[in-house]
Amino acid sequence: ECLPSQYAPSIIHSLESAVIEWSHQIRAVLKKDSSEALLEGKNPTPHTELLFWKNRYADLECIHSQLNSSKVNKMAMLLEAVESSYFPAFANMQQDVLAALEEAKDICTYLRPLQRLFEDMENAEFPDVRGQIGPLMHTVCLVWANSRYYNTPARLIVLLQETCNLLIQQARVYLVPEEVLRGEVSESLLKVQTSLEILQLFRSTYEDRRANLNQYQRNGSLVRPWDFSSQLVFSGLDHFISRVKTIKDILFTAVDLLKLEKLEIGGVRGRALSQQVQLLHQEFVDSYKVFTEKPYDCLDLNNREYEEDVREFKLKVDDADRRLGAVFCQAFEDASGLEHAFKVLDMFGSLLERPLVATDALDRYPLLVSMFNKELDCCKLLYSKHIQTAEELGWTPVNKNMPAVAGGLRWAQELQQRIQTPFTKFRHLSYPCLESAEGARVIQKYEEMMQLLDRCVRVYLTSVYYTVCHHA
Repeated sequence: ECLPSQYAPSIIHSLESAVIEWSHQIRAVLKKDSSEALLEGKNPTPHTELLFWKNRYADLECIHSQLNSSKVNKMAMLLEAVESSYFPAFANMQQDVLAALEEAKDICTYLRPLQRLFEDMENAEFPDVRGQIGPLMHTVCLVWANSRYYNTPARLIVLLQETCNLLIQQARVYLVPEEVLRGEVSESLLKVQTSLEILQLFRSTYEDRRANLNQYQRNGSLVRPWDFSSQLVFSGLDHFISRVKTIKDILFTAVDLLKLEKLEIGGVRGRALSQQVQLLHQEFVDSYKVFTEKPYDCLDLNNREYEEDVREFKLKVDDADRRLGAVFCQAFEDASGLEHAFKVLDMFGSLLERPLVATDALDRYPLLVSMFNKELDCCKLLYSKHIQTAEELGWTPVNKNMPAVAGGLRWAQELQQRIQTPFTKFRHLSYPCLESAEGARVIQKYEEMMQLLDRCVRVYLTSVYYTVCHHA
């Protein structure tokens, strides 16, 4: 009413135009979301999330201050007085800014304790991160249980995805993609195993906290569950873990097949078989060298060339394993007895645990049980002859350089040792040979034979005792 009539329309139009312009600018600010970097295919870390809310809070404080200045309040009163259709939009804009400001303030307050935890994690040596995962996830749960605005799946998924990105980033630095397949195999393998332990610890800690969220309830109010799919959080981390596992498998293969250099096989065909083994070793060394000297980043998840090279490398390894299995079978068949057979097993050692080699080895293990059974029969026959001779002569000539009792005791103990040694080796085999029906019968026969020999040893010891007492 105080404005000159000729200026009123132009001034009102200017004010309404300003409201429109501010509305577009403020809407652009309010529409911003911390997940944008993730949606764009980037790999932001939690620093991005914390910085987003810190900047958003500062921006909204500034906007709120401007919208509540005396000049802007007078402008709003004027729009209301002339019943402008833009006044409700302006009022809603103020309310939206205030609500967003309250949200940003709350979130900044509750995220602040995470700042130090993420900084410590980022600055730590990767093996030391193992001890930081528990406290970090505990604090995340406290944020979820207490913040009014950061307890939605969308918010938490962004934070956890970015935490996964941080762990991946640190694992890459620790493993050094250019060196992990080219360095000393045992050292690289140790680093890879440590990395997998830490990455999987983060995943298992998440699952544990998810199952125990009610520990964080206060004033009797239940904590909202994490009822979203874990895949939304861990798809990227699982992909990275899968890649690291392929590297672990390659390193384990190298550990195994590089042992071929020292594998010497005895027996009738020992020399020819050893030459086959040395050829296998050299072929593997050549293949491994070609594979590991590729110039690309083996930890780059977008690298399809690596995946193709892994498939080709595994085909060569499978071929080597099949040929090695055939060599083992020939060496085993050449074994002259149970002792020699166990020597062949010891010679191949952990190589027999390789799946394709184990397929051949499994067919040979039952033969060990049969050989042991024959050994027990042989020992039982020797025992029976010994006892029969003792009953006929009253003593048994077992060692011309020892008295009868001492010689008999020595004989019984050596026979015990003869069957105890292979029986102990059965217990250390990776394949449970003696758990079959035939194995159970052999165990029973072994125990019966040991009881007979124990009784024999006690008899000889008793004789020694009485002899000593008599001379005393």
